[in-house]
Amino acid sequence: MAPAERATKRPLWIVVVALLLSAIALWVSSQLVWIEVPEGRTVDGRVSGDLTGSDLVSWQVPIALFSLAAIGGVLGARGWIRRVLGVLLFAVGAWALYLVFDGSAYDVAWSGWAPGYPEQGEPSRTLWGPATAAAAGVLVVLSGAMLVVRGHRMPRLGAKYSAPGEQKAAKDPDTELWDALSEGEDPTTRS
Repeated sequence: MAPAERATKRPLWIVVVALLLSAIALWVSSQLVWIEVPEGRTVDGRVSGDLTGSDLVSWQVPIALFSLAAIGGVLGARGWIRRVLGVLLFAVGAWALYLVFDGSAYDVAWSGWAPGYPEQGEPSRTLWGPATAAAAGVLVVLSGAMLVVRGHRMPRLGAKYSAPGEQKAAKDPDTELWDALSEGEDPTTRS
């Protein structure tokens, strides 16, 4: 593969890898602990353990699936369709960042302490769950921005197997000779 070919494919594969990493990061974020809950603390009247991202919010896995689906769109689409996909990715990534930082994930209805448990502190937020989700949001935003700016120049997977544009069929030399004779010309004087 020539260096020029590698250079044109590099942005495409950067976007694909970034989208794959964002999907993985969002799924991991949904499994990480976002709030460490002291033993005996209750939520809505039930004793609760540590709360993971999927316990608190439901948007992580759908955005991860959207990122995975976008990989297929990036590889198969071209031109303005790829740019539209870039705008969608940018918007979804920005929305994911907003959801991480707006604080609504931490709106939990604490209902007190379960009987028989000593009161031993307040629930505390962790860093890694939200940070992983924020990193995934940044990757989606950057992927979208790269598609908007450079998507129309990126190669399409399988493009070399596409049918070429319409080409004129080569004329048969014998047919050209007879056509010239039919028109009253001497075909031997043509160059």
